Amino acid sequence: MANVIDVKDCRGYRVICTEEIWYRKILVSRPWMSGWERFVSQALQTPSFICKDKDRENRYAYYMIHVARQNRYVKVVVKFNSDNEGFVISAYPTDSGKSGEELIWMPSRS
Repeated sequence: MANVIDVKDCRGYRVICTEEIWYRKILVSRPWMSGWERFVSQALQTPSFICKDKDRENRYAYYMIHVARQNRYVKVVVKFNSDNEGFVISAYPTDSGKSGEELIWMPSRS
């Protein structure tokens, strides 16, 4: 099975989203996200911020302001393995971060 997304994130880690996750999980519950591959890739490469999941050590949430929908974010949840390879496990729009998440990364401001 091919990857729908295969990028280096903003920290230099490889992150992929398999066809299985994209078509059988993300689009099954949110079919209107068809065509959002570009937004999900951008969220990984140029997020507004990244948070660590409060309950799962190896899961991170990438948030990027969705330009077409002011005050909304594209949230991409990534699970990293022991080799620091990331696998998208979910993606969806949201109004804010999840309570209890720990902010771990923001872009540097010059």
